[in-house]
Amino acid sequence: MLTGSRGVARWSWSVGPSAVWHPCTHVPVPPSQQGVAPVAPDPSLRQLQLIESLSRKLAVLREAQRGLQEDISANGALGEDVAARLQALCTPGEFDKYRLFVGDLDKVVNLLLSLSGRLARVETALGSLGPHSYPQVALREKQRLLVAQLEDAKELKEHVGRREEAVGAMVARYLPAEHLQDYQHFVKMKSALIAEQRELEEKIKLGQEQLRCLRESLGQVPKGC
Repeated sequence: MLTGSRGVARWSWSVGPSAVWHPCTHVPVPPSQQGVAPVAPDPSLRQLQLIESLSRKLAVLREAQRGLQEDISANGALGEDVAARLQALCTPGEFDKYRLFVGDLDKVVNLLLSLSGRLARVETALGSLGPHSYPQVALREKQRLLVAQLEDAKELKEHVGRREEAVGAMVARYLPAEHLQDYQHFVKMKSALIAEQRELEEKIKLGQEQLRCLRESLGQVPKGC
């Protein structure tokens, strides 16, 4: 207990030459507390806190995913409206080119995202291995193949980009300015929404894996992490 006046503090117990001083606060420790070992934090409590935090983050990500799905549905409806208007005005051959372009845009964006994600995971795994381990040799070969496939996918994306210019010019011949803007918005958002969807899926997958591992470490679920 501390007592004192005019800002000068003193201790109510006698402080002798053998007094024990606190290493952080640099004040003497009362005799009643000397020799008492500090209580170590319970590691399972920390894990439970991490589980709670991860669960909240996953709930936020799933809510964002639901909102994103609504945006994807709305953009898809806009695309169908543009397609219906265009089909009523252009030739069957031109409309086939439009449909093929939209379908290929989906495929090439998904391909690029998939290859980029796989390559990133391989490179992360390589960073955790020794320079001469057998798994690294196999991963190096996988990395080489993925880099080559990614370059091919980028060339496909460039080809689709050139087709986008041609299709856009065709659409501009048939649709008025307002509906042309709808087409441009549809195409721009289609790629952006696919990328955002993939990013959210990866974050949710990672969070679920981390959550499962934490629960297994506490014996809440069977091991399989």
